[in-house]
Amino acid sequence: MPAPIHFLDRSELAFAIDPDAPPRLVMQAPCEVMVETHDARSGKVKRPEDEALTAPVFTDRYPKTNPATGPIRIEGAAPGDALVVEVLRIDLDQQGFVMVKPDAGLITGLVNRTETTIVHIRDNQAEFGSLRLPIRPMIGVMACAPEEAIATAYIGRHGGNMDNNRLAVGTRIHLPVRVPGAQFYVGDLHATMGDGEISGSGVEIGGRVHLRMSVDKGAATEWPWMETDRLWITTAAAPRFEEAAQIATRSMMELMQGKLGVSASEAFALLSIAGDLKVNQLCLTGIGSSARMEFPKANAGFRKEVLF
Repeated sequence: MPAPIHFLDRSELAFAIDPDAPPRLVMQAPCEVMVETHDARSGKVKRPEDEALTAPVFTDRYPKTNPATGPIRIEGAAPGDALVVEVLRIDLDQQGFVMVKPDAGLITGLVNRTETTIVHIRDNQAEFGSLRLPIRPMIGVMACAPEEAIATAYIGRHGGNMDNNRLAVGTRIHLPVRVPGAQFYVGDLHATMGDGEISGSGVEIGGRVHLRMSVDKGAATEWPWMETDRLWITTAAAPRFEEAAQIATRSMMELMQGKLGVSASEAFALLSIAGDLKVNQLCLTGIGSSARMEFPKANAGFRKEVLF
């Protein structure tokens, strides 16, 4: 018989990825779980005017934004392991929102006060006024807890608010485990989000994510990395985009050296001719910028013997 699918609701909000928080669910890998999540404002923005009542204070240690659901303890996961999380399904709520703020985003000063647009989801489309856009569901926040608690709003080596469009159905992410049991969190769904999330907001929305988890013993890397059937994807964050891009590139070079048996210089050359450097988040809101590097998998036609 197949293993049962566990369920974790969104009745409790977590604004910190906390290694010491009591687990809300304990599972033994390999396992599957359906996790219910809130949007970036905890499900409280039902009308445009609700935004002002829910605005986070970023001088707080844990700003009340981007709530995650968790933690989930994975028995047997230990520091030095990787928690491999496969996204099997994302089901969205029927309504989300997007914001443009006066002093946040890649371009500022467009508005005098925050403008919030309510976005309805119907027939796999996002309704923005009279416009209809195809949805591209993805997960903004996913992490295993670091040694010290960090706000869900931030990005780092633990994962966190990665806002990476590749974190979608069909992707497997390899998260480094830093504390016993992994202390896994997930949240901050988007119905669709452009690369860069340049206003600081995608279509923020709640929903449910179906995940399959396993533990890869001794396989922790410094930063999380992802894979699809076609791609390897490394991701990183830093105060400046160029720094994030350098970290993501170096991480991919290391991955390629292990997967393809190439040298560092060969990996760098391969990335220059076949890799794609992309922006995850460049909204300049004080939480850091993030980049990803993508490269076709070996089974997509790249083999060292035919390249060098």
